[in-house]
Amino acid sequence: MSSLSIRARTGLILMVFLNVSAFAGAARCLGPSALEARLHAHPDADGYAALGEWFGRNHQYDCAAGSFQAALKLEPGSARFSYLLGSSLYSAGRLQEAVAPLQQAVQLDPKDAESHTLLGEALAGLGRGKEAFAEWQATLKIDPASKRALHGLARTLLSVEDYQTVIRGLRSVSRDENLTLDLAIAYGQSEMLDEAVQVLVEGLKTYPDSDSLTRALVEAYNRQSRHQDASSVAEKLALRKPRDIEAQRIYLRTLVVNQDNVKAAELGRKLLVLSPHDSEILFLNGIQEREAGDFPSARKHLQESVALNPDDSQSRFNLGLVLEQLKDAAGAREQFEKAIDLGAPGPEVRFELAKVLRAQGETAAAQEQLRLYQQALKARTDRTLALQRSTQAAQAVKEGDNQRAAELYRQACAALPDNAELAYRLALVLDDLGDASSERAALEQSIKADPNYSLAHYQLGYLEFKGGDNAAAEGEFRLALKATPTYVQAWVSLAVALGMESRFQEAQDAVANALKLQPDNADALQLSKSLAEAQGPHEQK
Repeated sequence: MSSLSIRARTGLILMVFLNVSAFAGAARCLGPSALEARLHAHPDADGYAALGEWFGRNHQYDCAAGSFQAALKLEPGSARFSYLLGSSLYSAGRLQEAVAPLQQAVQLDPKDAESHTLLGEALAGLGRGKEAFAEWQATLKIDPASKRALHGLARTLLSVEDYQTVIRGLRSVSRDENLTLDLAIAYGQSEMLDEAVQVLVEGLKTYPDSDSLTRALVEAYNRQSRHQDASSVAEKLALRKPRDIEAQRIYLRTLVVNQDNVKAAELGRKLLVLSPHDSEILFLNGIQEREAGDFPSARKHLQESVALNPDDSQSRFNLGLVLEQLKDAAGAREQFEKAIDLGAPGPEVRFELAKVLRAQGETAAAQEQLRLYQQALKARTDRTLALQRSTQAAQAVKEGDNQRAAELYRQACAALPDNAELAYRLALVLDDLGDASSERAALEQSIKADPNYSLAHYQLGYLEFKGGDNAAAEGEFRLALKATPTYVQAWVSLAVALGMESRFQEAQDAVANALKLQPDNADALQLSKSLAEAQGPHEQK
């Protein structure tokens, strides 16, 4: 090696060492003396990597990042060092900085599933969901069983309310705690509460101490008015985890919902001592105190809760109720109006506001609030009726009584004519009954309620395809994909419709999109083969 090369190499090592020393001084990074001595004597990439891994094990992620940065300067083509740098920056909460080294790791080693997965998580954390989705898809091509990638995909789909794709993707796979919760959320948001409960009950057999699964099961039970079951589940968790604030919070919330004031008061006071600045614990104590008639204490705790979380409509509504009892009409009115602005879901807030307005002599304004209260009350009654009929209809489907299910779904749709999901469910039952004209009407009602409801567009496309109108089917499948680009079965069905019109290249493109999303999809794989066979003779002609 020439003296020039030696000087260049020495200069690079010195530059790296000085950079890391400056970084370490700023961050007060000090590793094990043996490693530090080794690096002082012989600075090399593996030494910096070893130091970075030590910092990582000790949760000093900024220090770890500095060490991996030094290693990467000495070996800029290392996929491993790029990944470790990105991982450290991600763990330090520096997501924007983590993206570049993780992208470099992916470029250097495209087959590394961990790099794709972590890059997806970093991009998702930055709100770049579409890019994150692509990285998780890349992970699943390498490792189809990756639970982290499946969780990332599921959370993205849940965020755009594509619940059916989540259900189709997760109901038959091995699930960890995160995937169990993802599937339960998708079922719950689809009003399939029995299925949500079943998934959560099974999940808690594997993860009995899970706060998140317990919380979700308690909420599902409460939505079914199974309050005693909810209380029992929450109490068991609280007894198993007496020092876990979240477990105790879940139990306190359940006690307050069930109006078990004696137990709620005792537990609420205990949690306030442990966590005096927790807005929800303050809120739950305030509700319990209001129920018990201790309005001064309730006012104090609810005001503190509102100060910590001013955008919570329920805290403001309950504070308004307390101020109303304390004859502070102006204060109560302010809280009720802010609760409405924040989207308070119940009609009661308008009724209470009407009372305060009347007390202040504003009769016309009070009458308007009463009108809105009656309107909201009817809407809630309609929703309750629709949910009851929908639940009964789902049970009828399980029992094989589709005629009864169709009638119950019709009643649910009559109560909530603008609910796309209910009309779609009716259409599926009518499809099983072979009533194509009524099915079409139900699907059109679903699409009218929500023009972007991809499931209804898909089913209508299927109906058109069965009727022999390939062009109309194609149009509906494309509308389904416009609303939900990740809808694998819609890509497959679009390919079939295009193939029937001998548009083989477009059909192959559609199949390719399906296989990008789900590489092991049997229908897509078979269709791709069939299209290739059909396209061959066609091209020869």
